[in-house]
Amino acid sequence: MSAALIIVAEWPKNERETVRVALDEFNGHPVVNARLWFRADDGSMRPGKAGLAIGVRHLPALAKALNQALAIATAQGLLPEEASR
Repeated sequence: MSAALIIVAEWPKNERETVRVALDEFNGHPVVNARLWFRADDGSMRPGKAGLAIGVRHLPALAKALNQALAIATAQGLLPEEASR
């Protein structure tokens, strides 16, 4: 994997923070990074401390767990119907 950052998805969490999921590299190893970003005083986006960065080898297990969480949350009515599509 090249050292280039690949932003997979991002969406606003609130007025101040954005959730960003990206493929990146850390110490020469490919990682998936899900992190809260915030807008700094100079207007640039900066990564916050809150987040998860794990080796891409864990990505299949993470995806499976998130899909299971989505199915359970949908079944329990915790999400609006259109959010689970």
